Amino acid sequence: MTDFTIEFLQAVNDWQRGGNHHQKIKRGKKLKELAESLPQKFRSCSTICYRQEAHEKDRIWKILADESLPETVAAWTTHLSVAQSFKNGVPPQGLQGVIFGLTPPPESVVINLVEIYRDRGFTAAVDLHRSEITGFDKGIGRYGDTQQEVVLELHNIGRETIYQYGGFASDKEKLAEMYFGHKPNAEELDYFEELCRQANIPENGEWWLSPDGTMSLLKRMAPKIEELRRLKS
Repeated sequence: MTDFTIEFLQAVNDWQRGGNHHQKIKRGKKLKELAESLPQKFRSCSTICYRQEAHEKDRIWKILADESLPETVAAWTTHLSVAQSFKNGVPPQGLQGVIFGLTPPPESVVINLVEIYRDRGFTAAVDLHRSEITGFDKGIGRYGDTQQEVVLELHNIGRETIYQYGGFASDKEKLAEMYFGHKPNAEELDYFEELCRQANIPENGEWWLSPDGTMSLLKRMAPKIEELRRLKS
């Protein structure tokens, strides 16, 4: 049975507590350091993992034109529904929701918290030492295994990993602009609305474009992406 130390339990707890960018880097580094000695089953994942991000318009085009975004140690999940509901679901109006999906390369898996929480030795150690874990109620005690999380270190994520776009009904014109490569006229907006209806995107409220719809959107945007690359070169 794996011996889960207080130091390791604290590292898992601190990671699950979240924090600002500096804390995330520091806590991710510590978690990676302590996880390296764990059995391989806790440092591997063969299923698709998902991550939701909220992007400004320039960041959307950066990943499309540059083909990748820089990334650090980050939380992913094996459940699409968890990614879709992350931080109250679709990002606030004015931001574009993006869900990435990939099967992680073996060397990218820092720790598989899904497997950790399934381990009786870990849950026993948590029960035994919970009073010694600083901020327990904000980390392990609050989230436990609800996030179905796998921690990955990818360094960058590519355009091919874009799985779904999401937003609010009021943001459809922005998505249509991405689709057509220019500000759409009334006729084009009507056409785009029909595409949205076919993809079961509601007229009001929040939505996630289907994976097939997202792929279609990216294919439609391809000429604009190539134009951006030529301008940058």
